[in-house]
Amino acid sequence: MRYIGNTTLTPGISYRNIDNISSSFNGVLTTFPLRIAGVAPVPFPLNPQQCLISVNGVIQKPDPTGASGFNLVGTNIVFASAPTGGWAFFGVVLAGSDFVAVGASFPDGSNSVPSITFDNALTTGFYRSGSNEFSVTTGGVQRAVFDANGNFVVGASVGATKIYVNGTAAMNISTLTDGSTITPNFGVANNFTVTLTGSPRTLANPTNMTVGQSGLIYVIQDATGSRTMSYGSYWNFPNGQSAKSLSTAANAIDLIGYTVRTSTSIACQLLNDLKQ
Repeated sequence: MRYIGNTTLTPGISYRNIDNISSSFNGVLTTFPLRIAGVAPVPFPLNPQQCLISVNGVIQKPDPTGASGFNLVGTNIVFASAPTGGWAFFGVVLAGSDFVAVGASFPDGSNSVPSITFDNALTTGFYRSGSNEFSVTTGGVQRAVFDANGNFVVGASVGATKIYVNGTAAMNISTLTDGSTITPNFGVANNFTVTLTGSPRTLANPTNMTVGQSGLIYVIQDATGSRTMSYGSYWNFPNGQSAKSLSTAANAIDLIGYTVRTSTSIACQLLNDLKQ
């Protein structure tokens, strides 16, 4: 994989001197904080092999078991034997793949010059396409966006959305709050269910609709039944909106299938009395 951009993060700048801890050597203490400019480095070294430690002019063995040399425990250097007072110290955090990659930043890039790309496909990769969002590009064409609201949009720049799923796919069923007015939020789910516990009810125009969105709404009668429901102006049923009366038997289940045709029109169909 090749990095394309104006400035690269080279390993050299990630070799950093550890603060001198020799003033705390007293022949008793074995544990000392590992600090760089007074603070624990971020990211912190994953293991002692990523540090070069010298005490009294002798390079110390990195030993994760703690039996000899030194180990890293938490954000501390822990020596197997307490250094004697007056001994000299120096230490270096060595650059490694975790140290270089974590916290590195890249230029925003674009669909034709992505920030992260590949040796044999320099116009295919990832880039920042907006505030708190990133996009995938192939062949210099934006193909998908993960936006700031957590939405995944496919075919963002070509106007066609094609999603292929190998195996099964499922969308959650969100429970609507029953009340005299029931307002679905189409921004949180495609499928919904609601149990009517009173009457009359109004299924209001949804909020956060997206043209082309489709889904299902299960409308369930409680144990009493005979609950009725009217609809907001956006809900458009076939046959002049005549086929929209709910089943009224106790515990009956009806199903509304819908698709958002325009910003003010939802084409829908009511299927009555689904059996358990």
